[in-house]
Amino acid sequence: MSIIEDGTGNAFKAEVNKLKQLVVRAIVELDINHAAESSAEAYFIEAVDAGPTANEYTLYFKNTSETDFIINAIDGFVTDADVKWLLVVATGTTTGTEIIPVNFHVGSGNEADAIVRGGAAGVGSVTPGTVLRTIYGGAALNRFRIEAHIIIPKNKAIAFEYDVGTGGAVTIGFSGFYKQD
Repeated sequence: MSIIEDGTGNAFKAEVNKLKQLVVRAIVELDINHAAESSAEAYFIEAVDAGPTANEYTLYFKNTSETDFIINAIDGFVTDADVKWLLVVATGTTTGTEIIPVNFHVGSGNEADAIVRGGAAGVGSVTPGTVLRTIYGGAALNRFRIEAHIIIPKNKAIAFEYDVGTGGAVTIGFSGFYKQD
């Protein structure tokens, strides 16, 4: 056995194998799971639209927190053919139905510090900027999941534009969390 000091004046026994390598055990978890458990600041946001039209903004998210919001995954379902979404940086004062993000830590009471709009009526008054992602859907009910880490600082916003499709029912959403220090 060897001794390792932890920087606070305490020492612990450490096991070394026959190759003189330190034996360690680590617990690995997804960052969103850590945020949900440690601070109850992980959320899911989704908009449902039964009949979107081309160039309609279906979901808008603006971070109003001092802490960066990190999108870690994008989810959607489409029923129409050849769907194309554009995920854009957005500006403008939006209109539309308010959406309340769902906290992954059920019962925590925490709410996202964000303005979220979307759904069947769409989102109005969005001025698109840079396209961050182009997302394609198929000809039948399908699910796509795009792993991403998009960081949204305070007072910055994103929006999902239903760019092309035949108008069948869609959902678009994402999961994310407030950055942990």
